[in-house]
Amino acid sequence: MLKKTGLVLLTLIFLSTDAFCGSSLYFFKKKRLAIVIDDMGYNINLTHKFESLGLPFAFSFLPYAPFSQELSKEASDKGFVVMIHMPSQPEDYPLHNPGSDAIFLWSTKVDTIKKLKEAYKVIPTALGLNNHMGSAILRDRKHLDYIMEFLKDNNLFFVDSATVKDSLGCAEAIKFKVPCARRNVFLDNFKRVPYIKNQIREAVRLLKKKNDVLAIGHCNIKTYEALYEMRYILKKYMVPVIFVLR
Repeated sequence: MLKKTGLVLLTLIFLSTDAFCGSSLYFFKKKRLAIVIDDMGYNINLTHKFESLGLPFAFSFLPYAPFSQELSKEASDKGFVVMIHMPSQPEDYPLHNPGSDAIFLWSTKVDTIKKLKEAYKVIPTALGLNNHMGSAILRDRKHLDYIMEFLKDNNLFFVDSATVKDSLGCAEAIKFKVPCARRNVFLDNFKRVPYIKNQIREAVRLLKKKNDVLAIGHCNIKTYEALYEMRYILKKYMVPVIFVLR
């Protein structure tokens, strides 16, 4: 396993706080659920609420969000896995615009690597990366290879948000020997607590068919409330995202 991930494993094993006491026997879990929380970096109080749940989330920070640098360091210091939520071109651009700092289909290799380096500079404690939007990029081998080359060079893993069913993300990651996991469930396409709780149940139900399940939610109050209400069920299964990488 990559060098940085090994360091995180040691951190999680010997963590002196009780933040993840409900999921302390990670290695002995046969059914493992990992949850990534996207769109981090805007809301300090809500970030602290997610941290207080005592669940081993991975927090994915937007490079351009105002508090990403400060909150990502804080989360990393507390033992959470931190990721870069990299803005990338969706297929319906410009209807949905990931911003000027995104990776676009017309981005050159030099420009793509530059944007990745700038994002990593903002979030230097990151252990991995996933895409923000990015449905067009996830179908484009050329730009995925640029991304994987960067991740390989910096010992970072990739989480494929799978915003399109035919995403090539993990296939390209395997070519570069970059650890990868693919999203199975989106928790909060609709920002309603009953809906999100049902999606959490769906993620748990999937564990009957699969040993490892990856769910993605977003930094909003309804997702927090649903996770709070389901936290005791989740503690039976949840592990840090690095345990479901392939």
